[in-house]
Amino acid sequence: FTEDFEVEGYLRYRGYNFVKRFDANSYLYITKALDYFDLSGLHFIPAVKSTSIRFLVISFKSDWLYPSYQSQEIVRALKRKHAYTTYFDLVSTYGHDAFLIEIEDETRLIRNFLANVGQS
Repeated sequence: FTEDFEVEGYLRYRGYNFVKRFDANSYLYITKALDYFDLSGLHFIPAVKSTSIRFLVISFKSDWLYPSYQSQEIVRALKRKHAYTTYFDLVSTYGHDAFLIEIEDETRLIRNFLANVGQS
């Protein structure tokens, strides 16, 4: 088949690059986890009030699939239960793909978060 639309070339390019960066089995496990992991109602939150678990929540302002307000709801619920919570809402032009592309920013935030957790 030939490409009838410019977007087909973009999608083919993205697909080729995606399989170079991600193991197919890990992607299957991640998508399965997303299918079954349900935060609606934030039912897991009552269990955190007596724990020392620390939470890092990262969102992207341009992500339309998982908008920032949903992450902010999780953060508010965690803080109401006095859970140690760190939140960052990053600016990116990449929409939902930002979590795959903004690796340097995410790595810096995660590294700093883990370093602080290790010190306390």
